Amino acid sequence: MGPTHTLIHITDPHVGPPGGTPRDPVDTGVLLGEALRAVESSGLRPAALVLTGDLVEDGTPEQYRRLRDVVAPVAARLGAATLYAAGNHDRRDALREHLLDRPRTDGPVEHALVVDGLRIVVLDSTVPGAGYGWLDAERLDRLRERLRTPAEHGTVLALHHPPLPSPTPLAAAIALQNPADLATAISGGDVRMILAGHTHVVSAGCLAGVPVWTGGAIGTTLDALAPGAALRSVSGPTVSRVDLFVEGVVATSVPIGLPTAFGVPGDAMEPRIAALRARLPPGA
Repeated sequence: MGPTHTLIHITDPHVGPPGGTPRDPVDTGVLLGEALRAVESSGLRPAALVLTGDLVEDGTPEQYRRLRDVVAPVAARLGAATLYAAGNHDRRDALREHLLDRPRTDGPVEHALVVDGLRIVVLDSTVPGAGYGWLDAERLDRLRERLRTPAEHGTVLALHHPPLPSPTPLAAAIALQNPADLATAISGGDVRMILAGHTHVVSAGCLAGVPVWTGGAIGTTLDALAPGAALRSVSGPTVSRVDLFVEGVVATSVPIGLPTAFGVPGDAMEPRIAALRARLPPGA
């Protein structure tokens, strides 16, 4: 039986000016466009696109407008809702005004949406002017209040800073500082999965019995085997496909732009797959 809901999780696009910058000539806006085209060409019709922070590089209005120009047309063609979380590179006021079309304020950027019975809650784990994350009592109280009423298909929580240790020293130095408080807030609720970014490393773990998925970044991936405190990154944008089933969840990291090693058309694969299914034990 297939998934009840599929989400596309995108994180850390760090969209900057067209053409990149002298410090970083990689145009992440172009990479984000390539990633979204790959999603669109797959034939998937995800329930939502969930972007978990560091949406732009410098928090400027121009960068947010560029991000929206890349994402919004694809989301419209897919018929997918779009949810944005703030990251430590983002500016709350500019994000609200130029991406969300909301009044310009400096408060936490938080919202929730129910899509076909699945509730997606966006938390703001940022601390203005700092790289690390923190969830204060007020934010956690709002989350508890949301979770008091269960959603039909449960809740997916999205935030920038993952509530997990990081394998890279740089990310560990600017981690979420109070994951135990988040664990307490979601304990006993209907949260089925937590989506995050920030570390530029694909990671999976668990918090209070809830799976946590840290997606790969659009721009660069950090090498978790770099020696000591060394920083080493590799090119290779990724997106995550998140499938929610009646009885479980699966997150899959999908690299974008790699050369195809081999391929078999769908119409040739379908009979092979059918033959394999025919050999399954009864009731499987």
